[in-house]
Amino acid sequence: MLQFTDKSIWTGRFDDEDGEFGLRIHQKVELKNFIDLTFNTEPNIALLGFCSDEGVKRNKGRIGAKNAPDILRKALANLPYNLETRKSIFDLGNIVLEEDNLEKARKEQIECISDLIRRNYFPIVLGGGHETALGNFLGLAERYENIGIINIDAHFDLRIPVENSTSGTPFYEMAHYCKQNDRDFNYFAIGIQKTGNTAALFSRAQELHVETVLADEVHIDLNFSLRKVEDFIHKMDVIYLSLDLDVLDAAFAPGVSAPSANGLRTFQVKSILQTVIQSGKLKLFDVVELNPEYDIDNRTAKIAAHLIWEFLE
Repeated sequence: MLQFTDKSIWTGRFDDEDGEFGLRIHQKVELKNFIDLTFNTEPNIALLGFCSDEGVKRNKGRIGAKNAPDILRKALANLPYNLETRKSIFDLGNIVLEEDNLEKARKEQIECISDLIRRNYFPIVLGGGHETALGNFLGLAERYENIGIINIDAHFDLRIPVENSTSGTPFYEMAHYCKQNDRDFNYFAIGIQKTGNTAALFSRAQELHVETVLADEVHIDLNFSLRKVEDFIHKMDVIYLSLDLDVLDAAFAPGVSAPSANGLRTFQVKSILQTVIQSGKLKLFDVVELNPEYDIDNRTAKIAAHLIWEFLE
C-alpha cells in the first residue's frame, strides 16, 4: 500500500541562511501524488520508499530495515542543495507491506517504477531489505531490454528461492526472469566477500556469467576495478544500480542487516557511484539494508545519505 510521507520528516534543523545559495535539500523536496505526475523533460528525481524486511524475516535474519526509508529522508534533509543542477526532487511516499504480503507490495512497486520511468523520472528507491531489488528490476524491464545490473554488495544474492524465503535471492530471480523471457542476464557484482559467499554461490555466479570484482580487488587497485565497471557499462543500453550498505566495512557502517568485516570504504563506493553516474546510462538506483535498529549515532544513515547525495549533486 502506498502511503504519503509525513511532511514533518523533511523538517530541517536549519533554514535558508544565504538566500538561494544557502538552500538545503529539505527546502527543495516536494511531496507528490502519483496521480499528479506529468511527463517529465527535465532531470528530476523521484524518491520512493519500500518498507520491507520481509525477506530477512522469512530467513530468520535480524529485522529492522523496513524502518529505513524515513530515516534516510531525515539524514538527507540538511545536506546542501546544488542550484546549478536544477534538479527537482519529488517524494512519492512509501510502499508499505500489508499483513507481510511481500508479493502484493512488489506488484505495486513494479507498477510505480515502470510508470516513473515511462514519465521520464529518475527513481531513487529507499529500501528496505534487498528484496527491494527484484521489483525495481522488473519495473525497469517493462521499459528496456539490454539492462546492465550493477550490484555493489558483499554478497551475490544468487541463492535459489525456497518456500517462504526471499532473502539473498533477488538476483537469481532476475536471472530466472531473463531466462523465461529469452533475455540476457547482465550482472556485475562488485565488493564481493569471499567469506560472505559459499563455494556453491561462486559456482552459480560463474554458471550465470556474472562479472565479479572482489572487495580485496577493490582494496588493491580501485582504478582497475573502475575500468572493469566502465567496460561493463559500455556494452549496455541502460544501467540499474543497487547499493547494499553491507558492502561497507562494519567499522563505518554498523547499522546494516548483515555487517561485513574487511568491507569497502566510503570513498571507494563513492568512486564507483560517480563512474556509473558519469556514463549517462543510469536509469534506476536503490539503496538497501540500512537497519536503524543497529546503527550507532546514525553513522550508517549519514553515509547512505552522502552517497545518495551524489545523484542530487
